[in-house]
Amino acid sequence: MLASMSTEQLEEWRIFDELDPPQAERMDWGLAHIVQVLMRDGKPLKEFMLAFGDAPSARTSLVRQTAEFIEHHIDAWCQVSSVILAKKGIGSNG
Repeated sequence: MLASMSTEQLEEWRIFDELDPPQAERMDWGLAHIVQVLMRDGKPLKEFMLAFGDAPSARTSLVRQTAEFIEHHIDAWCQVSSVILAKKGIGSNG
């Protein structure tokens, strides 16, 4: 497909991609929202986002995570994974 595209068409697609990025590349927003809902602690969505270069200043300071914080994230991941596997009919209930 790329071989048959003109440089103008390629530039149009590049601009479109910047305006509306593919969902797979911005799944971080969807996953952060899921974690936010599962945590139920009232923190804003940006608290659960990973830094991918959107805001370089967000990556300048490291914050030590408590064991409880890590445990909540692992529990959320396990719950979501269990639901996904159950919908696919994978896994056992005992």
